[in-house]
Amino acid sequence: MRKTIISVGFFVLFFYLIFTMSGCQTSTTTPKSTLDWQIKVSKFEIRDSLNSVESVTQYNGSKIDVVHTQTPDTGNVFLIMDITISKVDNQSTAPFDWQWLVVNDASGNSYHRSKNDTFLEQYQYTPRSTGLELRFGENTGWLFFEVPASIATGKLTLAYTAGGSQQEIVLQK
Repeated sequence: MRKTIISVGFFVLFFYLIFTMSGCQTSTTTPKSTLDWQIKVSKFEIRDSLNSVESVTQYNGSKIDVVHTQTPDTGNVFLIMDITISKVDNQSTAPFDWQWLVVNDASGNSYHRSKNDTFLEQYQYTPRSTGLELRFGENTGWLFFEVPASIATGKLTLAYTAGGSQQEIVLQK
């Protein structure tokens, strides 16, 4: 009889523990991950200067070649990329704001898009991506960042983090 009471006691304790512990489970649902804007990089280049030759017609009809050169600040290089930015969530009113698009290096430093990249088309990087805030649709074009030459061969990541969108694209490892 004593064995039966002990067995029943363990049985009751076992079910009590199961019932009590079932309320202590952690949630296994993952948060919904959405993107308002999708960024794709189709190509990128690291250049220490840009050069082109333009044939210009003079008033008398003769042609001369004009050499154009664009160089970054001393110690820097150009990181030029061809990207496509697409509105994914058409219900979202969040615009694509360029201030939240950065290139991160292996040390965690961030570099913003250069403010004036209108010269890119002169070097055959066409079309140039607009610098205006995007609200809808798809935008494809070239843009550039000026980064220290010392990080150009290391890990580089393009990152966009803004209301409703978080995306990181590894450019090089």
